[in-house]
Amino acid sequence: MLLPGARMQISFLKDLATLRSPQSEITFVSYLHSQNRLLDFINRGSNFPTRKEYSDYLAWAARFVQGKGVTVVYGENVVGVCKKDTKTIEIQSTVLSTGKRVARLTKNLIISPGGEPRIPKPLESIQDQLMGRIIHSSTYLMSVEVLLKSLQGENSLGRPFRIAVIGSGQSAAEVILELRSRLQSVTHTSEDNHTLDMIIRKGSLKPSDDSPFSNEIFNPDDTDIVFGLRSSSGRHRIRKEYANTNYGVVNHQTLERLYEILYEQKLDDGIYKRTGSLVPEKIPRINILPYSEILSADVHNLEGRRASGNKRPGPISVTVQHTLTHQIYQKVYDAVICATGYERKRWLQLLASSNIGKYFDLDPGTQEDVRLDVETGPEERGMAGELLTSESVDHIADDEGNSGGGTTSTGPSTPITPQSSVEVHFPKRQKTVHISRAYRLLPKPQDPNECLEARIYVQGVAEETHGLSDTLLSVAGVRAGEIVDDICSGLNDVGLAAPRAL
Repeated sequence: MLLPGARMQISFLKDLATLRSPQSEITFVSYLHSQNRLLDFINRGSNFPTRKEYSDYLAWAARFVQGKGVTVVYGENVVGVCKKDTKTIEIQSTVLSTGKRVARLTKNLIISPGGEPRIPKPLESIQDQLMGRIIHSSTYLMSVEVLLKSLQGENSLGRPFRIAVIGSGQSAAEVILELRSRLQSVTHTSEDNHTLDMIIRKGSLKPSDDSPFSNEIFNPDDTDIVFGLRSSSGRHRIRKEYANTNYGVVNHQTLERLYEILYEQKLDDGIYKRTGSLVPEKIPRINILPYSEILSADVHNLEGRRASGNKRPGPISVTVQHTLTHQIYQKVYDAVICATGYERKRWLQLLASSNIGKYFDLDPGTQEDVRLDVETGPEERGMAGELLTSESVDHIADDEGNSGGGTTSTGPSTPITPQSSVEVHFPKRQKTVHISRAYRLLPKPQDPNECLEARIYVQGVAEETHGLSDTLLSVAGVRAGEIVDDICSGLNDVGLAAPRAL
């Protein structure tokens, strides 16, 4: 999402180190000073760097860490983990450039996988047939130029393009604005304009709440408060209350820019209706389709029939339902861009498919029916059952997040009364993996001769237990320090020297 001019939405002070160690050599201020831009940044008068500059800061910090003798390996894909003995885990990876298999041994493993792009299921089912016609916002900048060239190459009639952007969050808004700008230079012979449809499940785009009191939810101290709640319903309530700081919302500047464009379109429509004069420039048109949900999607070949065999795929036919009126209608697009957020539980498969999974009640068939819960006593751990109480139901039906968003359909829900015990039946037994305040996954109680003493930590996937800041940059530096401290406590227990944290 390094779109031209796009800015970060958090203060530069929430960098990799400042909140934990302001004197660190890898703060954003240290980066600016090293690049001889500190005064210029101050004169700029904003606490929010561009994403381009923040990306350069992260690369600078990575080089600094390597310069301190820390081995950083790029271009490898982790394909498996396994327990070697009670205190040792083996990590297997593949070198992408050569296919060589590499194995490493560790006593402490930190899993920080980021998010896996989420594509709505109706589109996911046809994605492979479409040769890059359905893309996720996370790869938009790397894919859009190739996509448009492909569409132009197949557009022998010179007609305008029809492209859908799915999502109502910051990423969706930024993508549709950037794509509109890009399409202005894509010529066609029709009097019609390129069309960009923004498909959203809400009634309108909503502004993000970045007020100072609301932003306190991202303070490190609030992680203690959220984790300290012993009921998942309490944590869910907080996440739901503050969801509009991050999920399915757009910052005020982007909203104003987008609204101005839509107003200009209405102005042009009014002038044309009154005078019959067309707008001189063929400016792409943006439409927002509210209360809309995709039910199904299909792909047709260029002759207009369903794609099959080696036929080159053509337009994408999408069935959309208005969620209030229940009206169903068809839309046809040349491409679809999904600003639909990220899946953050697929890392569980890494453990579930190994001999480590049994220590966390995970097996190869484990899918998304797993939740994280806070640390409990040994007698409570691993007691997942067929039925859940209201305090076990912990899901935010979020739409699009600022970092990408989502349009997942949650289906009908069962009303839950706080403090009551309600039986909720699931098709599969929901499993629970417990986690400590220091982000360490806690194995189930085991036979002392068959236990797992090696430590496994996670970063950026524990929003259920640690709060809304977990997937964001807000507490990244503080969290890293907490994990290092916990690792060091384990080393001290056996009389080993603790590593030095940067």
